[in-house]
Amino acid sequence: MDTIQTLLGNIDTDSAFVDGLDRVQLEKLTPAAYATEPHEKLTQRYAFVPTSAVIDTMRRAGFNVVQAVQSRSRKQLPAFARHALRFRKVKSEVFVGEVVPEILVLNSHDGTSAYHVRIALFRAICSNGMIVSDTAFPSWRVPHRGSAAVEVLEAALRLAQQFGEVGAVIERMRHIYLTEAQRLTFASDALAIRYPNELAGQAVSPAELLKARRPEDAGADLWRTLNVVQEYLLQGGAPRVTATKRQVRMRGVRAIREDVRINSALWERAMLEMA
Repeated sequence: MDTIQTLLGNIDTDSAFVDGLDRVQLEKLTPAAYATEPHEKLTQRYAFVPTSAVIDTMRRAGFNVVQAVQSRSRKQLPAFARHALRFRKVKSEVFVGEVVPEILVLNSHDGTSAYHVRIALFRAICSNGMIVSDTAFPSWRVPHRGSAAVEVLEAALRLAQQFGEVGAVIERMRHIYLTEAQRLTFASDALAIRYPNELAGQAVSPAELLKARRPEDAGADLWRTLNVVQEYLLQGGAPRVTATKRQVRMRGVRAIREDVRINSALWERAMLEMA
């Protein structure tokens, strides 16, 4: 308790920026976050720290959960499945245009994942949820042990101190303009990220990933190019042709692990344009 109070000492949580999701909503969206015990296959050496304890600790520090998702897999029981929570500061000092910085916390209670804490971004124009790559900015891995809730909070506070640096990177992206050939190469590389082990990506024209869905996304700068392509990769919708020549649409990504992988790799690809 003293450690938590030390971490919270200088945090001002007045002037609420966002209320976030309440417990009823969170239990419905991510039941695994409120597990009362770990998976039965785990031994006594596994220190069970429920995600609900992290939520409570983060809330006291001025972070509310604004999005919660949970894996839906036949291999994972709902009570212990992998889940992802996006936290936003109640009082946010950093706004990058239409972008709000967030903290992403990943966890499961079946022994397949430690706590992972990363920087994420929310873009209000399109409700896009980006994840910053852990090569550009650090991510934290917190093992399941008695102090996990406090360690996750500490990681979140350290990452929050870098929000300004992330904003500076975004501003640089806004002022880097790509030629049409460069944008097509970017989109082609993005398809290879989305479909790393199959030919499905070849059935999608890279040019389709560059079609802005709203006026605010029209432009050749790196930031808008990244956002337009990211939205297609994660939410789907671009036309593609199957092996039987049937016209279909790209499917959206639902798996948490894939969402993180694609987002991170796409951010790293964008960073190459800044080198």
